[in-house]
Amino acid sequence: MKKKTGFTNADELSHHDERIQFMNNQDVQIQVLSYGNGSPSNLVGQKAIELCQKANDQLANYIAQYPNRFVGFATLPINEPEAAAREFERCINDLGFKGALIMGRAQDGFLDQDKYDIIFKTAENLGVPIYLHPAPVNSDIYQSYYKGNYPEVTAATFACFGYGWHIDVGIHAIHLVLSGIFDRYPKLNMIIGHWGEFIPFFLERMDEALFAEHLNHPVSYYFKNNFYITPSGMLTKPQFDLVKKEAGIDRILYAADYPYIEPEKLGVFLDELGLTDEEKEKISYTNGAKLLGLSSNN
Repeated sequence: MKKKTGFTNADELSHHDERIQFMNNQDVQIQVLSYGNGSPSNLVGQKAIELCQKANDQLANYIAQYPNRFVGFATLPINEPEAAAREFERCINDLGFKGALIMGRAQDGFLDQDKYDIIFKTAENLGVPIYLHPAPVNSDIYQSYYKGNYPEVTAATFACFGYGWHIDVGIHAIHLVLSGIFDRYPKLNMIIGHWGEFIPFFLERMDEALFAEHLNHPVSYYFKNNFYITPSGMLTKPQFDLVKKEAGIDRILYAADYPYIEPEKLGVFLDELGLTDEEKEKISYTNGAKLLGLSSNN
């Protein structure tokens, strides 16, 4: 599994020595920390609210030990949107976090439903981004789309990090655009990884073929003005070239997807792309610092 995914034990906060060693080896000055799959954000009710609060408090305490190396993204109880908005505000205003990370979808579907609007309104009001991150697909989708005449482990990886959950995030992001969220909250910023979860490949097609006249702008406008894109450790030049052309240098953030993978070329990949020093500085630091409101002291 590690050979295929790079999964390591260093995802535990207690393994800070491994994490910081990786950062030092790859010339990473700052890491954004958040909870990954298995976080309490997809639970429901008071249990979800309390566990998300506990998770955020624990993360804040850890970051306080290394304030010059780490910043945090909040874990939100998304199935309880009013509580999620309150926790979002607490994490930014009281804990000093720089955004939130949402794993997949809510239990009743994508977050384009009206009841979740308050989460995005809160993000815009706070001036911080939301990272839309993959999570395991629903069971019915798994059964219909990913099980087949091949081993179960093949189906499982096909449905998640091998392909499926990337498509799911891309569809989720398109839902948000088509629902008009970015017309209502034009200063809202979101982040998607893995070179845009397949979206950049179809921006021109969506502008040409998708009937979305209810929006203020073409579909591609929102992905070029309200989204930031990271490689998530997929250090591949063809994908970079496409994203650079479709979204522009100012919308690319550099991310390793650590600890899920530990890309060996993280420290040198940008040097292999034929970029100017200014472009490399934007991708590796300036874009992220501007988005997250980081000072020169971080």
